[in-house]
Amino acid sequence: MTDVEIDNDWADGEDDEAGVPNGPQRLVDSTVDEQATTLETKVIRDLANHEIEVRGMESEYIIFSAHPRWGESSFDVNHLPRDRSPELATTLARGVVLCTRWAGISVPAKGYIEVLIRPNSSIPASSSAIRPLSRMVADEIDIACQHIRDDECLEALDFAEHRRGEPDGKLHLIGEKACLEISPPSPTCHVLSNSGYRGRPRFSYTVKIDFGQPIKLEEIEAAAEPILNSLVYELDVRNSVKLRVVRWPSRVSQQRPARTTRPNRIVRFPETRIDPEVSVLFGFAGSASGNPPLAFLSYYQVLENFFPVAARRNALRKLELELTDPRFDRRDDKYLMHLLSVGENAATSSEASQLKVLVEEFVRDSSLRDFFTDHDWGKHFTKNGPIRGVNENINPDNKQSPLFSQVADRVYRIRNRIVHAKDDPKFESTPALLPQSDEAEALGPDIELVRFLAYEVILSAQARGR
Repeated sequence: MTDVEIDNDWADGEDDEAGVPNGPQRLVDSTVDEQATTLETKVIRDLANHEIEVRGMESEYIIFSAHPRWGESSFDVNHLPRDRSPELATTLARGVVLCTRWAGISVPAKGYIEVLIRPNSSIPASSSAIRPLSRMVADEIDIACQHIRDDECLEALDFAEHRRGEPDGKLHLIGEKACLEISPPSPTCHVLSNSGYRGRPRFSYTVKIDFGQPIKLEEIEAAAEPILNSLVYELDVRNSVKLRVVRWPSRVSQQRPARTTRPNRIVRFPETRIDPEVSVLFGFAGSASGNPPLAFLSYYQVLENFFPVAARRNALRKLELELTDPRFDRRDDKYLMHLLSVGENAATSSEASQLKVLVEEFVRDSSLRDFFTDHDWGKHFTKNGPIRGVNENINPDNKQSPLFSQVADRVYRIRNRIVHAKDDPKFESTPALLPQSDEAEALGPDIELVRFLAYEVILSAQARGR
């Protein structure tokens, strides 16, 4: 789930709870009901080259569409105070470009980069979580810096009207090769990369880094990444402020294949018998929508809960076959060794083998095939899909490898990428699947798959327990 998808769930509630105005409310079409100045007209024309459209003008604000990279939404607009248009025009003239790694802007000619930040939470969180920054001070306050002067200070909008009258925080930090500032976004970053909710800005703070010399875009992003990583880490462990850098929604997440079946609308008195531990794990996985790798691992933990049961059932079935074999002779060591081998294999089987046994024993083959044939998953479950480290397509018609084996192999490989099992040589060349990455955002269909497996296993366990 992207930052915008998460925030859409709480934006209304936060405004109501805070009791603060939402800012300018009126959305109009591309018609302009206030006379634009010559400078504003130039800004509007220049922003069109960045795929930003003017949606309307009021006495105090110009209303712009959010950048298309956020996806299509009628609420995605940004309000810019008209008196800040000159700053926007100046920055646009310097050659501003969008960042590629994060939601933000860069001015390579100035060695400047600015990225949006937000509270680091996988559940809806209000913007108040970022307010402690306004009460913090910089470590080195006596070091001379050009940005301390009023004529050289880094640009920042004033969002105090959305904070119950509290002032916006500004934390300026000085390093050996760059200056860093946490403050509200500049007019340019706000218009080009923010995504508003009605009149209120969705992301009300940015990290600004000024290297003080011209740097190419790819080089400035490479130089900024370790600074941003260290900043987020130290704010967490030293200052108890949990933040994360906002990323553009991946193209995969915007074009994510989905299930086509509708949920059942008929509610019945519960009949499923389920262990409390399994119920908690299954429910937690559903609540971890903001962290796809965590959701995947939580459903996987449901499957792990049944590994011992599946292994025992598989071993008992094999023992039963051995004991009912008419040729079995308890006086013959050969047959006794067969029994011993079954027991040893059950006790020493790998996790990958246990998962295959579980899927084979507890998941209906017909339902597993329906999962892949009844939904439009596109190319997700193929080698050309968005998840790396998957060697083969999942093909229900594959005669060489049973479907349960293909599915178990894929689930186990993704599990290893999330936990990054370095001790397994099969996955040494594949990097970890990190949270808040494009691959993580693309995990949706695989989460649906492991959720389906968990459901089938719970169903099978209940049926066999009757």
